[in-house]
Amino acid sequence: MKKTIPLTRFIAMTRFASAAALAWLATSTGLSAALALPAIFSDHMVLQREQAVPVWGTADAGATLTVEFDGQSKTATADSAGKWRIDLDPLQASATPRELLVTSSVGQQTVALRDVLVGEVWLCSGQSNMQWAMHQSSKANTDIANAESATIRLYDTPRVASAYPLDTINASWTACTPETVRGFSAVAYYFGKKLNHDLNVPVGLLHSSWGGTRIEPWTPPCGFEGIDAVADIHAMVQKTLPGSPHYKQAMSAYLKQIKQWTAESSEAFDAGGYVSAPPTLPEGVLLGGNHQTATKIYNGMIHAHVPFAIKGAIWYQGESNHQEGALYTDKTRALLNGWRSLWGYEFPFYFVQIAPFQYGNEAPEILAEFWEAQSAIVEQIPNTGMVVISDVTALQNIHPSNKEAPGTRLALLALDNTYGKDLVSTGPVFNKIEQLDGALKVTFDAAEGLSTRDGKAPDWFEIAGKDGVFKKAQAVIEGQSVVLTSAEVPAPLVVRFAWHKLATPNLVNGAGLPTSAFRAGKLPEVSVTDLPEAAGFRTVYQIELPVDANYANAAPSYAVDKRTAAGAFSQVAYYLELQKPGQARQYVFVSMDAFTDDASKVGIPTLKSGAKFMQQVSNLTVRSNVEGLTDCSNSDGGNIEFWPGNYAAGNAQQIPGANPAKYDFGDVGSNQIPGYGSMQIHHWKAQQTVFAINHWGTPGAVDIGIGSSTGKAADWTFTGNAKDYTLRRLTVMVK
Repeated sequence: MKKTIPLTRFIAMTRFASAAALAWLATSTGLSAALALPAIFSDHMVLQREQAVPVWGTADAGATLTVEFDGQSKTATADSAGKWRIDLDPLQASATPRELLVTSSVGQQTVALRDVLVGEVWLCSGQSNMQWAMHQSSKANTDIANAESATIRLYDTPRVASAYPLDTINASWTACTPETVRGFSAVAYYFGKKLNHDLNVPVGLLHSSWGGTRIEPWTPPCGFEGIDAVADIHAMVQKTLPGSPHYKQAMSAYLKQIKQWTAESSEAFDAGGYVSAPPTLPEGVLLGGNHQTATKIYNGMIHAHVPFAIKGAIWYQGESNHQEGALYTDKTRALLNGWRSLWGYEFPFYFVQIAPFQYGNEAPEILAEFWEAQSAIVEQIPNTGMVVISDVTALQNIHPSNKEAPGTRLALLALDNTYGKDLVSTGPVFNKIEQLDGALKVTFDAAEGLSTRDGKAPDWFEIAGKDGVFKKAQAVIEGQSVVLTSAEVPAPLVVRFAWHKLATPNLVNGAGLPTSAFRAGKLPEVSVTDLPEAAGFRTVYQIELPVDANYANAAPSYAVDKRTAAGAFSQVAYYLELQKPGQARQYVFVSMDAFTDDASKVGIPTLKSGAKFMQQVSNLTVRSNVEGLTDCSNSDGGNIEFWPGNYAAGNAQQIPGANPAKYDFGDVGSNQIPGYGSMQIHHWKAQQTVFAINHWGTPGAVDIGIGSSTGKAADWTFTGNAKDYTLRRLTVMVK
């Protein structure tokens, strides 16, 4: 039996048909298309000074459009689709309210925009800390009451996500009053207030933010192009664009199906029969998911504003991406590549480094690595700047109530770098590190008047020697430098500062601006032969692990394979080395009594090798430079999980302390071989994973890690994180 059309779908189809009929009627009877401008053009708006000002909209095809403002009168002709654009010549700042007139030659239609000023226009975007309203800020009552300003104008973009670019937004400009600013972005307001006061020109604040959002949905499709780290997003988005081969092919086939369905349905309807449901759209031609899908917020909340003339953009976002580390730098590059390409110029982009926050049980260095990625934006992307707010945070609140500090500091960046004012706009910025006798000397830029905000010694400095183990450092300020020592680190080589999610360091410059988290220095390379515990072991295998292994179809391609010459052995050892871009190399050496006498089974446990082990092991020895991973010698608290198939949480071997509901150091393998794949060594007495290499048995990114993961699976299952590392080397040894 054929399916019938649901009532809601039938109504939607009827509405579509009615709209099409009205459009045909307007064309065939010669009715004029209404002259229309985007919502960003309204009474009370501010036009950007000293640069070309695009004015655009729709009208009758072929109509002559005239824009008049400030003594200028310019014309253009609407194209066949009724679209037109006119660029006004650069304007001088003016706080005098004036009228902007747009007229069409068809029907003598006129749009008159009143109370228009000329000054500085900034796009203010991000997630909840940018959305945070004035009435929620710490000085709400006083500052809202005093917010009356005829020369600050506010525009609040409605929160809408769309699978395709929207040209229409339901919003308009308003003058800044206690009533209009109450629900407006506090960061944006304080930013605009400072610019308005110091530049003495009108300021327009084009606010477009949405709490809880990631950076990807704010990025236009063109932004992802040419950036390897986001190539998967680029490929996904390209399939949804009308000009792409995938879209053309899929939609062509779909429309043929629709045409056939329409004919068959009409015939059935006329005969009094049932009408079947229409064909469903093919997957991948429309952006699915919610508002977090890449480009969907750009489509709904930014596209309609392009190319309205702006001076630059301020940005407060990152909490929803904070676990991504260095990848966030590339995603910000994608955002800016897209925005700047569409606006047509490299406007300044100033952003807030997200605040210290507890983030549950998450490892403390995850947020520090994100801060490092945000700092890298300034180093790698031109015309950008970063504000640090670690001194005005609330550790148990992801939304610090003091929004005056970030707003005002963003304005300092603009005043200094965009408007050429002679002022200090950043806190001390790491410049270089020097090794002294038993000490490290760290020198900063923007550090005139270097001191601490509480009068105490600088805090949150840590140093480490060749073992890579960080210890708290005693810090002494010397001019624009800080000298670091520790009785526990006689020969320091590396330093890290504020390397913790709860770090609120006291180091500031003479302007009272704080220092950002950083790490610097270089540890010597550690070879397995440097470890006393490795003495006597001989290499059987060595392999550079690929991002996507898929060893179910092909055996591992070992760079070293000496299994046939391994000889007899009583112990097995593994040496795993991992390194992320720009970071120190991590390593772990782990040895144990042999769990097999077959050298072909001590490597990656593939289907061909026949290796499958889920058991406890004796004499476990662990040595590593990974913080938090417990060293041990000859412990009886080790176990291994080696299998070439799928597995599940379950603790089949009753490993003490393992959680049967979670992937950890006690799981259960299945008979589905080949499958996901697991090569895990655990120290169950310490309740830790020593290292894990998973998901090498089927297509997809390998899971890999040293120590226990801080994510949902302690044994790194489903992390797919191999691409995060540039070095992934495993050495297998016996003796």
